[in-house]
Amino acid sequence: MKRGRPALDPALILSELSKTSSKWLDITVLEQVDSTNDLAISQISNTSHGSVFAITADEQLKGRGRLQREWHSPFGAGIALSVSIPTEFFRCEISAIPLLAGIAANNCLKNLGANSKLKWPNDLMIEIKSAELKKVGGILVQRQDEYVVIGIGINVDLGEDELPTENATSLRLIDIQASRETLIASLISELEKVTALTAKDWTPLYIKDSSTIGTQVTVARKAESTITGLARKVLESGELLLDTEDGLVEITSGDVIQVRTTQP
Repeated sequence: MKRGRPALDPALILSELSKTSSKWLDITVLEQVDSTNDLAISQISNTSHGSVFAITADEQLKGRGRLQREWHSPFGAGIALSVSIPTEFFRCEISAIPLLAGIAANNCLKNLGANSKLKWPNDLMIEIKSAELKKVGGILVQRQDEYVVIGIGINVDLGEDELPTENATSLRLIDIQASRETLIASLISELEKVTALTAKDWTPLYIKDSSTIGTQVTVARKAESTITGLARKVLESGELLLDTEDGLVEITSGDVIQVRTTQP
């Protein structure tokens, strides 16, 4: 126990998983890890073909978000979970998997009573008050051979002094008490469910939970350029369709750094 926070209970995670319909029961629970995603990727070659496994840790020292941002998870304060899944399990385009992972994680947050939203492509946001969003978690999906490793980080018990940025929050800070074991089990179960979704299934679900679609956004891209426009929709590929002054533009990757409603 550190800072009064208990370590994860592996038996309790499995007990909570048994309450779901999930068949994905292979989970390793560690005290400390540099990156759950990196560890999962390193273990893929040792796993049997077509199997799913998960790794979680009480403390993550060198986790990464998208665009190589650091994602540190203090001991016992959050979720650091990586799930390795064969790509053949999914019925969507592989490039859309990060958005389906967002739907799964967002479902878990909504089930806890959070007013949660998805900022494209897969930042987990909480609507604090009208039009004000704060980040409570994020998702990083990496492909390795015929697998994808889905990394999910969620701030559960962080205090104000532990938040990585001013634009972040935690479930505790919005008065939601959550068992990390129950949340981990729920995330695994929801990830299993979304593998069955086709493009026809997942696109309306994503749009319904999106804080981006239908708003004016500025997207920062890797080349340090920005592009602004109205976010029209997400495509079956997972790309964001932006209506700009120069016409429709398909955004493959980037960071939505500004979101404002189209209404005055």
